[in-house]
Amino acid sequence: MRTVSSDAKKAAEPVEEPASDKAEGGFEEDEDPIADLLFDIMDLMGIEAEIEFEEREDHVRYHIEGSELGVLIGRHGQTLEALQFLVGVINARRNLVDYRVVIDVEGYRERREKQLRELAKRSAQKAGREGRKIVLSPMPPGDRRVIHLVLADFDNIKTYSEGEEPDRCVVICPADAE
Repeated sequence: MRTVSSDAKKAAEPVEEPASDKAEGGFEEDEDPIADLLFDIMDLMGIEAEIEFEEREDHVRYHIEGSELGVLIGRHGQTLEALQFLVGVINARRNLVDYRVVIDVEGYRERREKQLRELAKRSAQKAGREGRKIVLSPMPPGDRRVIHLVLADFDNIKTYSEGEEPDRCVVICPADAE
């Protein structure tokens, strides 16, 4: 895990470097456009925090740590979801990086994913045991994705999403169910 501080952003103007010093994403090795974007957003909100990032198999996770960051999480993670969406849209429009970005504030997303993995396994067991479909409560796309990924390797269970946003939910049912 690497740490990016807001002080690094406020350093002297960057000096032109040869193209060979560019990182895989097309930016300088010591620059991070997503971290810069997050610092800009937090500056506008009057929030001071540190950002660490961790490269994972299918994404880069940005961990935001600091004091009193509940405002960035919001009620039931709604502000964090909005921040995730905003960064995703800006990244797509400006083509900042070519990898999937996941934002976590004070470990909230990590804790939430653990809860969702447990819910998925319990619901799969119940669906298999009772032989009927289990419809989970509506949840955001990122949460639904966790459920689908956890249960993807369960041979006797299938999952799908149904409904329209914001009421879209995951359905877990036995694989042999119609």
